[in-house]
Order: sequence, then C-alpha cells, then structure tokens
Amino acid sequence: MKWFIRFLYLLIFLISMVLITTGQRDIGPIGLIVMLIGLAGILLLLYLYNKKYQ
Repeated sequence: MKWFIRFLYLLIFLISMVLITTGQRDIGPIGLIVMLIGLAGILLLLYLYNKKYQ
C-alpha cells in the first residue's frame, strides 16, 4: 500500500510540473490559470508531507 501512495505522489508531482511548463508557453490568463493549478498540486504535496511531522 505504501508504494501505491508514493506512486500517486510522484504522479501528482509530474502532472504539476507538466502543467507549470505548458502554462509558461501560453501567454495570457489561460496560461496563468494552468500554472496556478500546477502550483496548487505542488503545494498540496508539501502540505501532505508536512502533515505527518506535526
């Protein structure tokens, strides 16, 4: 079960990085929204990581 959660975290990270890099190509509000969604994914991963250590 632990490997599945790690794989899910890796998948979310990769999708977030792809969203950020593709959002940089589109200049305008759509690109900004795509980059913000990617940033939200990375911040979600940071929150889940830090939640274990509180």
